[in-house]
Amino acid sequence: MTYKNGLFLIFMLLTGSVLWSQPIAFLKVDAGNHQRENTLVSVVISNKLNLSDKCIQLFEITGDGLKPTPFQIKSVDAVELWWVLDGITAKKQLRSYELHIGETPSATAPNEQFVRDATSYLFLNHTHKALKYNFAPAPVPSGVDKAFSRSGYVHPLYSPSGKTLTYIQPPDHIHHYGLWNAWTRTQFETRSVDFWNLGQKQGRVDYIATIHTLTGDIFSSLKALHHHKVVNTDEKNDIALLETLELTHYNALQEVYVTDYTSTYNCVSTQGLFLEEYRYGGFVFRGSETWNPKTVEMLTSEGKNQSNCDDARARWCLVNEIADGGAGILLMSHPHNFNHPEPLRTWEPGANKGEANIFINFSPIRNSSWEMKYGQNYTLRYRIVTFNGKMCQETAEKYWIDFAHPPVVEMSLP
Repeated sequence: MTYKNGLFLIFMLLTGSVLWSQPIAFLKVDAGNHQRENTLVSVVISNKLNLSDKCIQLFEITGDGLKPTPFQIKSVDAVELWWVLDGITAKKQLRSYELHIGETPSATAPNEQFVRDATSYLFLNHTHKALKYNFAPAPVPSGVDKAFSRSGYVHPLYSPSGKTLTYIQPPDHIHHYGLWNAWTRTQFETRSVDFWNLGQKQGRVDYIATIHTLTGDIFSSLKALHHHKVVNTDEKNDIALLETLELTHYNALQEVYVTDYTSTYNCVSTQGLFLEEYRYGGFVFRGSETWNPKTVEMLTSEGKNQSNCDDARARWCLVNEIADGGAGILLMSHPHNFNHPEPLRTWEPGANKGEANIFINFSPIRNSSWEMKYGQNYTLRYRIVTFNGKMCQETAEKYWIDFAHPPVVEMSLP
């Protein structure tokens, strides 16, 4: 895969600014025990730099001098610097960078990374569709109870070639919504509440507000607030969980599409929320209606396939279309997640009459209950890679290592 930053830097201006500017920070990146290729890296910036009103430039120190490097600053919970360790970096290799103050910024945000309409945010990867986050309640088919409508889900999720990889409201499970999350058997105060099976009318998950959006040379992101609601007969629904869902799409990588899906939960009730041990619940993907054992192959990090991966633990799960010219998806769980490597809930080849049966759920409560306590935050992180063609086990493992164990970045000040 070739890293294409798509950014045109004005060499003479940059050179002129480097001549007079002094580095304000030095960065050293250690590849660690793995070879890296076009790997995302980040570092928390020291508060001493006070970058809010400064024009910043990032340069890699090479044998040919200082090389301008596209980057992005993320200022939310902490000030972070993000960029791509481009090309091949051998294991144990160190790469060095300097951060400068200059007259001209070394990065300019792409023209457009979101298209917002009345119902959704469409994430773009350099004019190509990457994924759509839907904040409006989905209309349901004629004759279907409106309780099956939900908001706060991802569909479509696209491959780089533009194929739709997700499926919503399938007739067999009308409550499935592409890429989404919900908990199944829970105890809220004195009640049993199912937030997954919407037809039970016990609980549901709703989009409430957009907290912020960010765009830049390396990624575009959106953070949304969801309420996990307990449905009451008087329609005054209680809120069991507050969830902030952050979707981050890395538009600096174009030959594959990489998106992080991060949910952080906290309880509203002082009694917390108890998640019972159950075979499914949490982060889930429903694959394209064209996907079945005749059209795709599944593989997990532990070498399991669709016939034997249900109830097995996995760090990642891969789906490849069999036909030439196809596409696929890699779903990854972060090692800091509860009960990692997470147990899977998947469907066997004969499930759903052998049609449209690619269902992948990282279910941390499959073999272990989980008590969420009031006053604490609980975060689950997943990364999604969509691609053209086929991905092998070795490449899938490389992407997981970059996600789970990225290169270490150290910053020092002059």
